[in-house]
Amino acid sequence: MLLRRRNADPFRPSDDLPAGEAPPGYRLRRIGPGEWVAEPQRRFWGVAFAVIAAFGIGGVTGALAARSYYHRSATPMVVTVNGVPLRRDELRFRCERIYGLHEVKRFVADELTRQFAISKSCWPDDDEVRKLHDLARERPDYLDKLSASGMTDEEFRDTLRLELAEVKLLTRGLEVTPSEVRAFYRRNIDPANPGARFHTPDRVQVSVIGTQSAEAARQALNELVAGVSWSNVVARYSVDASRDLDGLMVPFARGESVFATDPITEAAVFGMRPGERIGPVRAARKWWLVRCSARWPATTLPLDKVHEDARLGALLLKGIPLNRQKIEEERLKFVRQSSIRIFDETYAEVAEPRVSRPIRW
Repeated sequence: MLLRRRNADPFRPSDDLPAGEAPPGYRLRRIGPGEWVAEPQRRFWGVAFAVIAAFGIGGVTGALAARSYYHRSATPMVVTVNGVPLRRDELRFRCERIYGLHEVKRFVADELTRQFAISKSCWPDDDEVRKLHDLARERPDYLDKLSASGMTDEEFRDTLRLELAEVKLLTRGLEVTPSEVRAFYRRNIDPANPGARFHTPDRVQVSVIGTQSAEAARQALNELVAGVSWSNVVARYSVDASRDLDGLMVPFARGESVFATDPITEAAVFGMRPGERIGPVRAARKWWLVRCSARWPATTLPLDKVHEDARLGALLLKGIPLNRQKIEEERLKFVRQSSIRIFDETYAEVAEPRVSRPIRW
């Protein structure tokens, strides 16, 4: 909207601002002698103030929300002892202090292994890992070994992937014949081979009451016969570490338990059926009452079920003497060229990691 200032002298236009001629919400801007234009008002500072206020309110709200979340998630009590609490943040601090360095070391070593294997095109894909994982889960002692290791099924699979990467690094460019695979399989189903991968000997699990004398064992037996519960008798008489688990021992094969010190006692233990009890019997300078909880017969996995595992084992027998030194030199060079930045001096030790890992095959 263009406005011109009316003046008595048209040849000398006035520069005075025309009063009351701008519509509501508009302002006048001079564009020439005696000429003005009406423009919408710009509310810059009002908008700026609103934006700044919104950011300020948002920041305060976010800080309060974060503080509230911290108190809800970190400070709740885990347990109290006569009113003295252990809070979640205190528990986390204790766990980090005890296990933190170990876990950081493991992370660094595993990540360097992964990156090194990828650089050599030896990182296993999901199908390769799944085949070996399925094979491991078919073994009758899989859950027992998993429990003893303290790993979950997912953690075992991740460990298996790292181990398979080591195998592929050591066996690059190598092949094995069917006869070499069968020879490896035969060695690993031999019951006389304590490390046989594809043969599991018969095993038994028992609950025991271990005492220092024959007299104490007879007294424990008399109470059992009189109807006293097994748990109570274990708590009263047993001096074995298994007493904390009602006397339950981990499953074992022949030669793997305290009863192996006396062949007659071991034979009697392996002759029991679930639910049967023997004793008092002597072994490892103690007297025992033994109750059979479970037993598993010997098993041998057929070659068609473990062919891939046997093939990898045969490859390793060929690859370790040929490639191990070279791979370790290349790995050491890779680690030295890697960037490991320490942001917390508590973990400065991980700047010089150990990357090599044992091979199961």
